[in-house]
Parts: sequence; C-alpha cells; structure tokens
Amino acid sequence: MLSQVRTPLRGSERREALERIRAAIRCDLALSEGQLVRHYGVVPSEKEADGMGLFVVRAVLNPSHHANRLMEVAFFTPYLWVARLGPPLLRHLAGVGEMRHLLGVPPGAWRTDTHRIHYREQPDAYWYSRLGPFAIEYDAGSYSLDLLQRKVQTFALRFVGQYWGAPTEKKAASLRERLAPFGLDGRFVLAAPWW
Repeated sequence: MLSQVRTPLRGSERREALERIRAAIRCDLALSEGQLVRHYGVVPSEKEADGMGLFVVRAVLNPSHHANRLMEVAFFTPYLWVARLGPPLLRHLAGVGEMRHLLGVPPGAWRTDTHRIHYREQPDAYWYSRLGPFAIEYDAGSYSLDLLQRKVQTFALRFVGQYWGAPTEKKAASLRERLAPFGLDGRFVLAAPWW
C-alpha cells in the first residue's frame, strides 16, 4: 500500500499550523515529530523551532515498556525542565498528548499533570468536559494489577469518567482485559501511539 503524499505547507498555511503546534505543545508539554506530521502536517525546521522557543530532544528508545525494538525519535517541548526529563518521560507525555488528540479535546479543556512525583492515584491529565472532569491515564505496560485497581477505583470516586491509553493496540487490548474486572468498559481504553 502506498503512503499518502502530502503537499508541503507554505506561507500563511504553514504559519497557522505552527501556531496550532505551539498551542498544542504548551498543553501537552511534549509531542513527537511523528505526531506533529500526523496531526498538523508539518514539523518545524530547526530555525522555526528556535523562533517558537521549542527545545528539540533527539533520542533512541523503545515504543513501550518491555518492547524489544528501538526507534529514533525527536520530541518537541517549549519547556527546558521538560526537555531534561529524559526520553522515557517524554514518551509518556507524548502518549498522554496523543490521547488528547484522539479524543478531540481542545487545549483549553485539558491539563497535563506536571508533577512527576505525585500520588499514585493521580491521573496523568484532566479533561474538563461539559459533563464534568475526566481522568486521563497512560500506561506503557508497567503498572501492576493492584495499582491498576487502585487507580480505577479512585478515579471512579473523583471523576465523571476515565480514559486509559496504551502505546499499541496489543498493549491496549491487554489493558482492556486487565481493567475489565474492575468495571472499566473497554471503549474507554485507547491505543495511543506517541511516535
């Protein structure tokens, strides 16, 4: 199957896409080069990234916890402290950001939790929907069954709903199976690839 060829964005169309990227990355804290192409059709050049105040972090890492393959990736962030978090945490933030894009949530209705050391039952992000707040949680495959249960139960008490994400469909299917005994409907578990 041939991949879809895109016409490069130019002029005002490119500037508008870069502005949308700036707003998205301020909300999501970090997104990968692949996400920028997928959702905005453009990746800032080094000069554009510098002009936008973005830090570019290049890394080689696996797509998920326990994965056996490595991939080269570039992450974009407007915050130096985020750029210094390291590739696994940038991967996690990009996964949470992918969930926002998949759910179609505008940046103004979303808050990514910036506290890397927080209560284990705190979600990774909050979606302030018209129905009320939703907990957003991204699991790259490292959570124990006990922790999953505590999070699902705590989120059920504090939020009108919860969405979970995983980096691949295989990981999402496994997560659906693991969360089902705790009452979470599989529709609320998304495959959210960050690359």
